[in-house]
Amino acid sequence: MTLEGEATSAPAGTTIVYANQKSGGPRVFGALAMLLGGIGVIMALLDIASAGETIELWGADETSYSWWFYVSPLLAAASGGLFAYAGFLLWNYKKKGVWMGFGAVGINVLDGILGSVLIGMITDEVGEAAGVEGLGGLMAGAGLVFTAIGAVCCGLIVALPLLMNGNDLDDE
Repeated sequence: MTLEGEATSAPAGTTIVYANQKSGGPRVFGALAMLLGGIGVIMALLDIASAGETIELWGADETSYSWWFYVSPLLAAASGGLFAYAGFLLWNYKKKGVWMGFGAVGINVLDGILGSVLIGMITDEVGEAAGVEGLGGLMAGAGLVFTAIGAVCCGLIVALPLLMNGNDLDDE
């Protein structure tokens, strides 16, 4: 908001109201969300392109869970795209960007939980064939921890503009 005009002296008893400028916080977090979302989409597209190699690397072609290596990058691309769009909305001071960002984080958490469980199951199946047991639980647990850390960090990126400068965001 820009105010233009000349300064005048106000008569006695007149209230002068000063308009505050909007905070730069939503723009900073919006730019960060757009950057991370864009990187997420690019990485997801690279994962889709290399899904066949990943299946061979994990030895998952011998399991019934190899479909996951094609579905997971699609979920990641959807999450990254939605996160980038949420960042664009935050950049433009739209409160809807916060809720879109939470939706993107939700998709990412779903992908992370399912991925952790399925990678644990694949590791168990392949490990049992190789004579190694118990590695699947370790892989699943590590995946869940990293999913939780990512969810908290990304959730804060979209929640902080609302918490810090909620009045600056438009309801449109």
